[in-house]
Amino acid sequence: MPSEPVLLLVKRRYNRRSHKQHQRQSITGRLGLGCGAIASLLLVVAVLAAALAYASLTADLPSHQALPILLDAEAGALLQPTTLYDRSGQHVLLEINNPGMARRFLSTDPDLPHHFSPYLIQVSLALLDDSFWHNPGFAWWKLTDPQPLTLAEHLVDDLLLEADPPGLRRTLRMRLLAAQLVATYGRSQVLEWYLNSAPFGNRAYGAESASQLYLGKSASALNLAEAALLVAVMAAPALNPLDTPAAAIERQHEALDELLARGAINATEHQQALNDDPGLKAAATPTPGLASNFTDLVIEQLSRQFGEQRVERGGLRVLTTLDYDLQLQLDCGLRNQLRRLQGEDPAITMPTSVECQTARLLPTLPPGSDTLPPQLAAAALLLDLEKGQVLAYAGAFDSNGQRGYYRHQPGSMLTPFVAVAAFARGFAPASLVWDIPETAPPIEGVQLNPDGEYHGPQRLRLALANDYLIPLAGLLDQLGAINVWRQAQPLGLGRLGQVNDPLGLLYRGGNLSLLEMAQAYSVFANLGFLVGEPNPVSDVLTPLMVLEVEDSAGIHWKESQTPQRRSALSPELAYLVHHVLADEAARWQSLGYPNPLEVGRPVGAKVGQAAEGAQVWTIGYTPQRLAAVWLGFPEETIDPPKLQTRYAAGIWHALIQYASRELPPAGWQAPAGIRTLTVCDPSGKLPTVDCPLTVEEVFIEGFEPVEYDTLYRQVQINRETGRLATVFTPLALIQEEVFLVVPPEAQAWARRAGLLLPPSEYDDIFVPSVLPDVNILHPPIFSYVRGKVALRGSAAGEDFASYSLQAGQGLNPRNWQQIGEESTAPVQDGTLGRWDTTSLEDGLYAVRLTVLRSDQRLDTAVIQVTVDNTPPQVQIVHPVPQQRFVFPTERQITFRVDTEDVSEIQLVRWYLNDRLHGESSQAPFSYVWNGDPGRYTLTARAVDRAGNSGESQPVNFSLER
Repeated sequence: MPSEPVLLLVKRRYNRRSHKQHQRQSITGRLGLGCGAIASLLLVVAVLAAALAYASLTADLPSHQALPILLDAEAGALLQPTTLYDRSGQHVLLEINNPGMARRFLSTDPDLPHHFSPYLIQVSLALLDDSFWHNPGFAWWKLTDPQPLTLAEHLVDDLLLEADPPGLRRTLRMRLLAAQLVATYGRSQVLEWYLNSAPFGNRAYGAESASQLYLGKSASALNLAEAALLVAVMAAPALNPLDTPAAAIERQHEALDELLARGAINATEHQQALNDDPGLKAAATPTPGLASNFTDLVIEQLSRQFGEQRVERGGLRVLTTLDYDLQLQLDCGLRNQLRRLQGEDPAITMPTSVECQTARLLPTLPPGSDTLPPQLAAAALLLDLEKGQVLAYAGAFDSNGQRGYYRHQPGSMLTPFVAVAAFARGFAPASLVWDIPETAPPIEGVQLNPDGEYHGPQRLRLALANDYLIPLAGLLDQLGAINVWRQAQPLGLGRLGQVNDPLGLLYRGGNLSLLEMAQAYSVFANLGFLVGEPNPVSDVLTPLMVLEVEDSAGIHWKESQTPQRRSALSPELAYLVHHVLADEAARWQSLGYPNPLEVGRPVGAKVGQAAEGAQVWTIGYTPQRLAAVWLGFPEETIDPPKLQTRYAAGIWHALIQYASRELPPAGWQAPAGIRTLTVCDPSGKLPTVDCPLTVEEVFIEGFEPVEYDTLYRQVQINRETGRLATVFTPLALIQEEVFLVVPPEAQAWARRAGLLLPPSEYDDIFVPSVLPDVNILHPPIFSYVRGKVALRGSAAGEDFASYSLQAGQGLNPRNWQQIGEESTAPVQDGTLGRWDTTSLEDGLYAVRLTVLRSDQRLDTAVIQVTVDNTPPQVQIVHPVPQQRFVFPTERQITFRVDTEDVSEIQLVRWYLNDRLHGESSQAPFSYVWNGDPGRYTLTARAVDRAGNSGESQPVNFSLER
C-alpha cells in the first residue's frame, strides 16, 4: 500500500485537478447562461421591432372593406360620376364622364345576363397576371418592387392607397392589402372589381365604358382582337385609340404576339385576330357646357388635391363658388357684344328663360365702329372680393359660344404695378413725368403711345389713368424691369419674371390668365390684401372655386372654410394706385366724358391694350365685386384690326352694374399714413404765384413735396422784339409773362407741339456801345456768377475824378447797393472791385459802374448778370438702390439722373467706387457702362452754368453671375 505521504500527495493533486475542472465548468456555465440571456434578449428585441414595424405598416391602413361600397354593382359610389354644382347646389355644371355614356358594371359569371366577354377575361389574365388563380394576391417573389404586379395589387394601389406617398412603406402596405382582399372576397370578385374599375384613358373607367367609348359596343361582345386592344390600353391608358390610334393598334399586335408566345392562343386564332378590323370609333366633338372654362379649372384644382384618377373615377359631389345667374348673364353679355361688333343680329337665345339683363346694360358702340372679323373672342370674370371667390368665368368665348382656355398678353394693364414700384421709391401720383420721344425707353420697334400722340409734362396720375406708355415704360426702365416684375410676384404675377423681354412687357409678350390678372388687381380694391386660399404651386393666395367636396357616404373631403387674408402690399402703396384708378376725371383725357367706366357708384378701373391693339382689357372693381374683361384676337390671327378699349369697357360696364345691383354703394377709407396736399399741376411741387393750376394730390406721409414749382416762371420780355428784357429795354416796352419752362430734352417736342417757350436771347437792340474808358468787361454781360466775383474793366479817361460800383436786384433795380469804397485811382483794363454775392438771393442783378469827371459829368456802364449760388440737385434714377443685374445678360447698364438747378446743368460726371468713369454734357444726362461682375457704388456730380457743383446720394448696386 502506498505510504501516507504519497496518498496525501495524490489526494492534493486530485483536489487541485477537481478544483480547476470545477472552475472551468463554472465559467462555461456562466458563459452559456450569458449567451442564452443575450439570445433571448435579441429575440425579444426582434419580436418587438417586428411588432413595431408591423404597427407602423398598418397604422391608418385603409380598410379593404371600402371596396364593396365603391364597387357595388347596384349602388357603388363609382357608378356615379363626380358632379360639379353651382354654389346653391341646385344646378349641375358638369358630370365628369363621357357624355351620354352611362356607367355599368358587368359580371365575370357567364351565367348572368350582363357579363364580360370570355376573351377579355382570358387575355387580361394571360397578359396582366398569369398566376392569378394560384398566387395569394400579392407578388411574394418581388416583395419590395414598388410596381403593382397582380390584379389585386393594381386594385388596392388605384383605389385605396392614392394618398400614400411612394416608398417601401406604401409597397408593403399594397401587398398586405392585396393579400387581405383575396383572402376576404376571393379571386373571382377581385377580377370582377378590377375589370369594372381599371382606367382606360379619356375618363373611361372599367372595360364596359372603354369598350363603348373606343369600339361602340358592350364589353360583353368583344372578340379576341378587341379584347387584346382593350387590355393593351388598360396596361398603358395614355396610348389609347383616340389620342394615339397608331400606337394603340401596334400595342394590340404586340399583345396578340405575346398571347401566341405564351400558348394562350394558337396560330390560327392569332392570325384571325390580326386580320380583324377593330372598328375604332371616332372621337365625338365635345359640346361645351355652361362655365366649361370654370369647371376645367375646378377639375384641375381637385386633381392636384385628391389625384386626377380619384376625381375622374366618380362618387364625389362638388359644390363650387359659381353663381349660376351671374354666369348666365356674363355669357349672354359677352355673346351679345361680340355679335354687335361683328355686325350680326344681337338677339340672344338664352339657355334658360332668364332674361339677358346685361345685354340691356351694354353702352352704345362708339361712332364709326368697324365691323370686326369672326375670330374675335372675349373673356370675362367676376370675383367676390370680400370672400375671395370666383362667381362667374369664361376663359375665351366667341360669338357662337365656342369656348377655349387662353392666356393673354397683359400689355398696359401692367402699368399699375410699375406705379407700385415707383411709389415704393418715393414717387407719388403727383410726380412729374415727361411723355416725349426723347424719354422713350430702348424698346425695339416701339416709340409711340397707343393713341399715337405725345402729351408732354404729365403727373404720373394722368399717365397711368390714360395709358400714356412712354413715361411709364421710361419709369420701368429706370426702376429696372426685372426688379419691378420680381416685386409683383407676391401679387400672383410670378410668370412675369420668366419672359425674354421684361422691358417690352407693357407693349407685347407675357402669358397671364384672366384669373391671375383679376387677383392681382384685387390687391388695390382690398387696399393691400389678397383674399383666397394658398396655391399649392406658388403659395400665393388664389380665389376660391370650390366650397365643399363630399363623397356618396356623406364624408366631407373638403369643407367650407373662411378664406385667408394675407397682406401683399402696404395699405398706403395700394391706396395710391387705387386713388388713381378711382379718379374719374383723370381718364377723361383719353376716354372722354361720360365713358363706360362711370357706373354711378365709386369704382376703381383701368383700360389697357396689348399686341399693338389686337387685344384690349378692362379690369375694375367696387369694394365688393371685381370684373375683368379681355377682348381680342388669337395670336395666330393674321393682320388683326386695332380694337378700341371701349369695346371691352362696355362689357365691364354691363357686368359690374348687374353684379352690384343689389349691393349698397360703398367707398374706401384712406389709410392713416396718407396725406393730401395742394400742388402745382403738372410739376407736383408746391405752388407759386406763377402756377396757373393747382390740384389736390395724395402722398405717403414723409414723402410730401417741400420744393416750390419751377416749371412756371414769370419772365420779363420786350413786347416788340419778344426777347428777354434787359436793363437797357425801355420800361414802356417791358411786359411780364408766365411761361412753361421745359428742360432741354423737351424743347424739340414743345416746338413741334406749338408750345410758347420763353425766349432764350436777350434784347440787345438798346444795349449801348462799350465806351473805351468806362466799361465792365468781366463778367460778360448776361452771364451767370456765384461767390465772390472779380469785376474787371476800365474807369479812366480825361478829367477823371473817381469811380464807384453798385449792384441792384431785378431787371430795373429801384435800390442800389454800394460795392466796396469809392476809388479816386483810375483803372484801365484792370480789376475794378470785388462783389461778394454769397449772401444775396439767387436771381437777376444789374451791376453799374459810375465814373465822375472833374467837371461833374457822369459816365456809366451797366451789365446784367444772374446770381446763382445754389448747387444743382442731382438724383440717380437708374440704377435704383440695391438693384441686382445679371451678368452677362444685363452687362450694359445705362446710368440716368434727374437734375434741377436755378440756371442750367452743363455737365454730369459719373463716379464708380469713387473713381471717375465718364461724363455727360447733354440732357437728358445718361452714361452707358459695360461692367464686370462685382458690387459697385455709383455717385453723380452735376455742374451748372455758374460753376456750382452738386453730388447725388450714392447708390449701391451689383452685377452678379
